[in-house]
Amino acid sequence: MKAVNPDGEPPLTASQAAKAIVELRQKKLALPIKNFDISRVKGSFYETHGGVMHGAADMLAPRNTPVHAVENGTIAKLFNSKRGGLTIYQADPSGKYIYYYAHLERYADSLHDGDQVKQGQVIGYVGTSGNAPPNTPHLHFSVGLGDALKKWWVSSSVDPYEIFK
Repeated sequence: MKAVNPDGEPPLTASQAAKAIVELRQKKLALPIKNFDISRVKGSFYETHGGVMHGAADMLAPRNTPVHAVENGTIAKLFNSKRGGLTIYQADPSGKYIYYYAHLERYADSLHDGDQVKQGQVIGYVGTSGNAPPNTPHLHFSVGLGDALKKWWVSSSVDPYEIFK
């Protein structure tokens, strides 16, 4: 069974992923959780659940730990879903990449769709919304390659570990 990203898009080819990782490293993204040890999520991106690739990094942290914008950009959508709970889709300035923050406890005060955010700005707080286990607060974080400004919900994921290591 071939693994696919949670949104149904096929995984990136090795060359597409390598190119995206180089581009994303050049951006010098900030970790969404300050001082998080990224080695704690190594390999989790490729885990499958029911034939679906995880396609993200689950960053365990205490409930209400601040979540920061990884770079300057636009809040494409604040969304609440059964799977992701309270989520944020943030587009990078070019609209080529989308940053997905899920299972939040709450959003930062006064955060709205279309807002411009700065790298390091608090945009939300770690929680257990959606299908997250109630006793395991974490940030489900993914980076997607797609058209973030037109179809923020459709992208092919890049392994966050490879970007931040």
